[in-house]
Order: sequence, then structure tokens, then C-alpha cells
Amino acid sequence: MALVLLTARRFKLEKSLVGISCAIVMGVLAGVGNSALSAAYRSGGNTAVVTVATAMYPMVSVLLGVLILREKLTARHLLGLLFAGVAFVLFSL
Repeated sequence: MALVLLTARRFKLEKSLVGISCAIVMGVLAGVGNSALSAAYRSGGNTAVVTVATAMYPMVSVLLGVLILREKLTARHLLGLLFAGVAFVLFSL
């Protein structure tokens, strides 16, 4: 996919220092998160809870979007967040 996108852009790379820095930070954080998930699996804990808890990271993004970017949540968004929270509780039982 990266080659297709690079070909579409005629192999012109972005030279934004902010964009490159954000990409590097995101990559490092993703690596740390994957390492933490693997460590949680090896610890012998409840893997269902660990998996669901790590899969809930988009909820953090939504909450940050509301708090920092002042995005509006619709009734459909709130219903999705509610279902995600209920699923987390059910899996942790």
C-alpha cells in the first residue's frame, strides 16, 4: 500500500518537520503499546479483559477530540460509546 501511495505521489515525500515528528512519536508509542500488550498476555491475567481494554483506545481519541478540539457528539456517537462501555464491563465479568 505504501508503494501504491508513493507512486501516486510520484515519490515526492513530505518534508514537514511537525508531520515527521508526529509520525515518529506515534510509531514509538505504538511499539510501546504492543510491548505492553504482549507483557500483559504473558503475565497470566485475564486475556479477554486485556484485549478489550486495549481495543478501547479509540474511546480515548474520541474523548480527547471532545475536550481539546471541541468536537460535538451526536446521539449515535454516544450510543456507540455506551455500547463499548457495556461490552467492556461484560467482558470483565
